[in-house]
Amino acid sequence: MRYLVLCCLIFIGSLTVLAQGAKSHNENDTKSAELSGVSLPENLSYHEHVRPIIESNCTTCHVEGQIAGDIPLTDPKETVFAAADIAFAVINRIMPPWMPSPQSRPFKHERGLSIEEIALIAAWAEQGAPLGDEESYAPATDDEYAIPQIRADLTLLPEEPYVPDGNLLDDYRCFPLLLDIDEPQFITGYEVLPDVAEMAHHAIVFLLDEEADDGILRRNYEDGRPGWTCYGGLDSLPNVRTIGTWTPGKLPVQHPPGTGHRISPGESVVIQMHYNLAITRQPDQSGIALQLESADSDIAELVTLPLVAPVEIPCPSDIEVPQCEREFSIQRTAELYGERFKGLSDRRLRLCRQTLADYAGNTGEHAVGTCELTLPSATPNLTAFDVHGHMHELGTSFRFELNPEGDDPILLLDIPRWDFDWQDSYQFAEPVEIAAGDVLRITCTWDNRLSADPRYVTWGEGTTDEMCLGTLTLLKPERG
Repeated sequence: MRYLVLCCLIFIGSLTVLAQGAKSHNENDTKSAELSGVSLPENLSYHEHVRPIIESNCTTCHVEGQIAGDIPLTDPKETVFAAADIAFAVINRIMPPWMPSPQSRPFKHERGLSIEEIALIAAWAEQGAPLGDEESYAPATDDEYAIPQIRADLTLLPEEPYVPDGNLLDDYRCFPLLLDIDEPQFITGYEVLPDVAEMAHHAIVFLLDEEADDGILRRNYEDGRPGWTCYGGLDSLPNVRTIGTWTPGKLPVQHPPGTGHRISPGESVVIQMHYNLAITRQPDQSGIALQLESADSDIAELVTLPLVAPVEIPCPSDIEVPQCEREFSIQRTAELYGERFKGLSDRRLRLCRQTLADYAGNTGEHAVGTCELTLPSATPNLTAFDVHGHMHELGTSFRFELNPEGDDPILLLDIPRWDFDWQDSYQFAEPVEIAAGDVLRITCTWDNRLSADPRYVTWGEGTTDEMCLGTLTLLKPERG
């Protein structure tokens, strides 16, 4: 059964590649020449030659409980059985998935196989995928692509599992997590631990200081169930900071050496879970594992800078129904997520100094949302370590730019083919310096034909709504 699932996914991936005009005949000829020109051992085997590549590049995702857990590559016999499809996936660069284009700022931990590794897997599959002797296995020593690993110094879980609301399709729930520390610490790495992956749309981890605690945490169990309903999150509230996120495809986060988020006794952590219940509804106890260092260490504090853009997505041109009116979408989000969402789309426009007229050219087939932030003259110099972009299932591309119209523009993150199932934070190979007067711009594009039930789409909390969000993780500037 797993082999059939793998075949289906590979087939879908191949259709996607073809539909997007991935490779011409000449390019494939060039690729074949590259593969045939690689010098390889004569007697290839899984354990000696292929297993080290699979374990270094694949099994963090292709393992039970992770995003690709339905296609585990930890069983040698199943991996051998699927050898031809694995070879197809790596030859066509479908796997390992890496969404940023080469035009993006260079990143650490870039997923990808060398031409030698691809040629080895292809030749092994052609030779019948021999298993070989397990004694010949030796772990890979190449550290060029090392999936971040963290120490779980403190694991935080809700007090008990939560059963999502049976009347909702998208349930946003916040859970307080006991921060059991006796002295100040720094979070130098983290891994969000989604419990029921089929329900988990995203998670955001907030830090509340002592002043924020009473007004927020007393909502726990206010309706008799763990946590409380929290559409919109907590980051707009005073004394609340975002310290972590998780989206499908995101791997453990190891902050750059010498940096972290400071936490102190008396503060609280809250995890906001977005459950999408289209597939299943089960008890869930998602949490987070933290890697900690003493506050006595020489560690610099991190902060996050968010940037959002309006979402104005009309229906496809061949659809005319009441749901295609903008007012329908605004009223719908207010009914689902609360009255404050009624004016959210207009507030997004004002925040970006725009009006609806700026989006008059949007169509259901190609809608764009964009926003710029010019850093005020009093802004101290900033150092950015990583970048993240977030959209939902109608997204087709995402860009985060620095000084796009300047003399030295920098494309911080370019994802030309958006995939909701593979979102991540990308850590720059070298930190990016940002100064007063610099301009940050995010741009999202969508295609409403991707919806099974198209309607006018505005900013909303549900999976079938849309967002356009970018964040930068920065070194906290020193106060002047």
